[in-house]
Amino acid sequence: MTANVLNDSFQLLEGIQEFTLENGLKVLLKQVPSSSAVSTWIFYKVGSRNEKLGTTGASHWCEHMLFKGGGKLGKGDVHTLVSNEGGRNNAFTDHDITAYYETLPKDKLDLGLFIESERMANSAFDSGEVESERQVIISEREGSENYPQYLVREEIFATAFHQHPYMWPVVGWKNDLKNMSRDDLYHHYRHFYHPNNAIMVVCGSFDPERASSEIEKMFSKIPSGEKIPDKIHFHEPPQFGERSVKLEKAGTLNYLGVAYRVPEITHEDSPALMVLSAVLGGWRGLIGFFGDRFVPRTNRLYKRLVDGDIASEVNTYFPVNVDPSLLYFDLTLNPAVKTKSAKEAFFSEIDRIRDVPPAESEMNVTFNQMKAWRAYENDGISLQALSIGYMERIKSRRLAETLVQTAIQVTPEVVQAVARRYLSESSRIVGEYDSVTEGA
Repeated sequence: MTANVLNDSFQLLEGIQEFTLENGLKVLLKQVPSSSAVSTWIFYKVGSRNEKLGTTGASHWCEHMLFKGGGKLGKGDVHTLVSNEGGRNNAFTDHDITAYYETLPKDKLDLGLFIESERMANSAFDSGEVESERQVIISEREGSENYPQYLVREEIFATAFHQHPYMWPVVGWKNDLKNMSRDDLYHHYRHFYHPNNAIMVVCGSFDPERASSEIEKMFSKIPSGEKIPDKIHFHEPPQFGERSVKLEKAGTLNYLGVAYRVPEITHEDSPALMVLSAVLGGWRGLIGFFGDRFVPRTNRLYKRLVDGDIASEVNTYFPVNVDPSLLYFDLTLNPAVKTKSAKEAFFSEIDRIRDVPPAESEMNVTFNQMKAWRAYENDGISLQALSIGYMERIKSRRLAETLVQTAIQVTPEVVQAVARRYLSESSRIVGEYDSVTEGA
């Protein structure tokens, strides 16, 4: 893998047409004439970061409700209309963002625009559908609760943050899901789902003049909505010493989660932290939605913990967030391995990278991984549109390329320096899940 990958990635960002409607909707058009399809995305600047106690999970619930009809769309119409044309569609909610998309044959751009304009302006939030979806989402949450990794991560985030809403799980607290009203959800929708808080990305084969005209026609009459400041007025107090949480539940395996406080992705230390994260746990991209099935094996934690028969699995999650967040590690321990032994092995690797800079060979592996993943994240019009819109929401569509380009110039000494700065005992949060015998 050569530097040409990043040059190609930067070239993909050239020629993007940008304009903003009078109601505040930012539009980015990326032509890919060789494609036989077109992908339409809407990114809303809302996620669990914008919620409060009592309405946690509202953003994720609204995501579900925008598939339930309203205006000229009936329940289930989105999936039916798209699948009838051989296309695909989906949506996701995260801490900082909610996004929807349709990828369709290139002559069906109008359909994607129609769906998103109706969802933005006319989603009904029918009371019966709200109640039906309440049970679906509670069941989704309860399904996640069957996984110890989920429980540990949830406890760590709730322990790490005392004021900032990154403490909320994206799906929401169960009590809030049980008690939130239809009016609570609809107010959340009307407050955040409008042109002034959205970014549209169209990527693929289309005529830009016609696309611009159709976007103007379908979206310009939607009320702009209030301009929502992106700054969250919460000052997270400093952490003085390790925080820890321990869970005991029936099971056969033990689990360990460890998190360290790191700055927002736009911070000057982020490229070096990316390299640090990759040297320790491998790299699985910036966007974060594609790497779950990929297991990096050439990193320090895998070699020490998995090859060393301490853990069957170790995962590293690097945060790409608007505000300071957590660099997160989770370990699934082998049978009979205690969390105490796993912590000792894990922290010895943290101490080692604080004491000794990574070798040039480790750096080269990391750089190649980063360039390969950046190429993958631009593979096809849907992923290109996702990357453009996601990064534009965080700061700029060029952010990913800038981060990776800067990261692959980082030196081993700089990696050691950020390890010493951020991977300290005083800034870490440790979560233990100890399995106990049923009925013990």
